[in-house]
Amino acid sequence: MIDSIITKSRRKLSKKNVVVFGAHPDDFEVGCSGMILKYLNQINLKIYVMSDRYEDGKFRNLKEKDKSLKILGLDKVPFTIYDIPTRVFHDHRSKIRNILYNIATKTNVDIVFTPPIHDIHQDHIVLADEVIRLFREKTIFGYEVIRSGYDFAPNMHVKLSKKLVDLKVKAAQSYKSQWSTTKSGGYYFAKEVMKGLMRARGAQFGVEYAEAFEVYHLKL
Repeated sequence: MIDSIITKSRRKLSKKNVVVFGAHPDDFEVGCSGMILKYLNQINLKIYVMSDRYEDGKFRNLKEKDKSLKILGLDKVPFTIYDIPTRVFHDHRSKIRNILYNIATKTNVDIVFTPPIHDIHQDHIVLADEVIRLFREKTIFGYEVIRSGYDFAPNMHVKLSKKLVDLKVKAAQSYKSQWSTTKSGGYYFAKEVMKGLMRARGAQFGVEYAEAFEVYHLKL
């Protein structure tokens, strides 16, 4: 599916404008960085992350984010991070909506990636809900977040090479703070868990490795 969208873009001799949204700095790396890297030369990419701090106001270690982006080769990609506190996005829904509205109305967007709407993390749900509402005329894909995506039901996959899998896992290891600030951080950031998920998604579709997505809206 994603291949047909990109191919159609090449026929028009123009790159698709892709926007990736994350609630937190590590979301998109875990959820869709493999797909982004696979098609990087065929898209115009912008990344927006909502939270630069924790609920108590303490700032995140954004050097981890910088290291991750450098590993992925995305350190030159336009990246914007906002000041919404983690875990309380519901208290800042109006501000998030205004941020997204400005992006939707002032940015040329073709394809949008968001955390999944079927998720138990309160921040992911708020962000996904507003993204789907404000970008409903665009193609929207929900990426998988293993920690909180209990009801994730993928209906699209992207085959990944082992090289992309290894690069994605290496980038995710940059977030050392997650190993200590979340009870299961050492679990869902573990190399074997990340690789295992991509292998399991690949097995569902008959390939060795894959990332999986929920298609919320498809515009061809």
